[in-house]
Amino acid sequence: MSCIKKEEVKAFAKSIGIDLIGFAPADCLKKYKFFLEERKKWGYECSIEERNPDKRVSPEFILSDVKSIISIALSYNVEYEIKVFDKNFGIISKSSWGRDYHLILREKMRNLCEFLKSECPEANMVSLVDNNPLLERAIAYHAGIGWFGKNGLIINEEYGSYLFLGEILINKYFEPDTPQESKCGDCDLCIKACPTKAIEKPYLVNANKCLSFITVKKGKIEEELSKKLGRRIYGCDTCQEVCPFNKRAKKVKREEFLPTNLLPRYSLLRILNMTNKEFREIFGPTASSWRGKNVIIRNAIIACVNLQNRDCVEHIKKHLKSESPLLRGYSAWALSYLEEEDKALEEIRKALKDEKDDFAAKMMEEALQRLER
Repeated sequence: MSCIKKEEVKAFAKSIGIDLIGFAPADCLKKYKFFLEERKKWGYECSIEERNPDKRVSPEFILSDVKSIISIALSYNVEYEIKVFDKNFGIISKSSWGRDYHLILREKMRNLCEFLKSECPEANMVSLVDNNPLLERAIAYHAGIGWFGKNGLIINEEYGSYLFLGEILINKYFEPDTPQESKCGDCDLCIKACPTKAIEKPYLVNANKCLSFITVKKGKIEEELSKKLGRRIYGCDTCQEVCPFNKRAKKVKREEFLPTNLLPRYSLLRILNMTNKEFREIFGPTASSWRGKNVIIRNAIIACVNLQNRDCVEHIKKHLKSESPLLRGYSAWALSYLEEEDKALEEIRKALKDEKDDFAAKMMEEALQRLER
């Protein structure tokens, strides 16, 4: 590229706090189309994924004359001591401890794009953070950011896998960086640790069984997967926590990723009683807010059942009259496990009598059947 050297771009990226940067060929994703088609046949796709494999491997759908893809990564492996202030707590994934990473990455990429534009005025580019169908981990791999772990995440030897990824498509050619060879060896700790065995075999993850997805899934969660959620309210870090590379990964001083209002161990009772205003204040600034308040409350209800926590009962009862069919249904489900049998039967029958929504009514009927066995 005549207007700027790759090393100059990397140096500027480092100067604005980007931890890792690399360059991938524009056509690096084409070879993944067959894998995506096979994965679809196996039923491993989840509902939040793009279903058209062509869009997942074709950056030209976004920038027609793309010549290179710049991949960046920010570590969120911050130094923070987790404290428990309430025995009735739910677990928040590390990816949602601080400010919404989408905002942080977009700001970094905006600065990088402005720099590129100042050096190459004729360049066209598009920056991306999760708002696109492309296989961003595959892009990061081909850009030399790290290798694929057996859990499907990108692992960097210095920073581990606690990485937020972003991409810039640009219509200028850069010499690609070299992909890294895997250093996982015969380690299979992530496979063994996965609570749902979602890592079907090395490098193959069934997204529908992954608890990170389950916490943001709409509607009803299968009973067996509900049990596996434990206390999880948003996300799952289990496969990353056992990874040897994460145990020795470099810590970063990045205040924006430190917890503020939303603590890593957050009160279930506070979640159950959240108003819309409180949800916006507590969860709103983080990456965990995008599915909305009702999904978060549903997960708290499930956590109460998994903990057999009867402190939650009176708070759960209120949701039998919620505006949300999801919460009405899940309240009945929870009461069938936590409330005294006679009381639960009475309350659920009364709620079912007035219920107009099919989803909520079905969950109430199932709760009654469970109690009447």
